[in-house]
Amino acid sequence: MYGLDEKRNQILDFVNNVSDEEAKKKPAEDRWSILEVLEHLYLMEQLVVYQINRAIKEGDIQETTSKPIHNTTDRGYKVEAPEAVQPNGEFTSIEKAKDGLEKTREATLFLIHNKDEETLKTRAFPHPAFGDMNLEQWIEFIGWHELRHLDQMKEVKQAL
Repeated sequence: MYGLDEKRNQILDFVNNVSDEEAKKKPAEDRWSILEVLEHLYLMEQLVVYQINRAIKEGDIQETTSKPIHNTTDRGYKVEAPEAVQPNGEFTSIEKAKDGLEKTREATLFLIHNKDEETLKTRAFPHPAFGDMNLEQWIEFIGWHELRHLDQMKEVKQAL
């Protein structure tokens, strides 16, 4: 659904070949470790689920334009992660990170299960770079966001 499984599987395939020791190392003081990137993905999906739930319950019906969310994977364009989704060392191993990611994915799928398309297309909330996006685009964005950070994790591993 929305390409989420396919994109998540790419993340899992990558981290299954990373040791906990590698995952904890930062390539530089101002760069995230692989575990920190995984925590960011976990926090981001958690926040998106919260915002989607809020938009469904309290949001006004609004029309939005389709955004080029596939461009999320372009790492040439940098966006500072909001404080709420910056890692704080919650994960101490790849296994714990995978468990966290599994929990947020279950929450995402539970939330959107049996939601009608009309609701997902007519409720929205703003993205820092793309502006107002409807809930359907937000759901799909989760996967594109993960692919962006998959490239980042590959860069980190290579730099180590």
